[in-house]
Amino acid sequence: MSTTTYVALMAVIAAIALIAMGLSWRARARRDTGIEVPAAALAGERLAHFPRTSYVSTTPEGAPFDRLSVPGLRFKGYAAVTVLSDGVVIAVTGEDPVRITAERLRGSGTASSRVGKAVEPDGLSLLRWSTGDRVVESSFRFASSAEQVAFAEAIDRISPTPSTSQEGAK
Repeated sequence: MSTTTYVALMAVIAAIALIAMGLSWRARARRDTGIEVPAAALAGERLAHFPRTSYVSTTPEGAPFDRLSVPGLRFKGYAAVTVLSDGVVIAVTGEDPVRITAERLRGSGTASSRVGKAVEPDGLSLLRWSTGDRVVESSFRFASSAEQVAFAEAIDRISPTPSTSQEGAK
């Protein structure tokens, strides 16, 4: 096989892979169009602020490896997370901020793996919240265990549902 043929074959394989990835992401986005985070105006007292937290993913409760395409929470990246007395603001770099009111919160928790990340036991923090009739879990990797504890305590203060210390599906 000549070098030109080999390069052309590899280019075709790469193009097919990229097209398949793009089509599957569009299908996921269409599937998740019903998941909306209403625009909420939050103006409560700041309970905790984490300016550079690693946002991992948002998944359905009990399905840690099924990423949801939620507007503002589609992609993994760094995020500023602010817990206010009336809700939570998640601002992932490059996305519009997501504001989740306290009434939608369903507590916090921990996990060791999510789609896109696997760490030590209880190394990921979960924020459980409802969107319509579904409960979803947004996961974060904090820089220290002290930040992880502060996040859980702040969520416990405003959530109408008690938190769990560990992911239920472990």
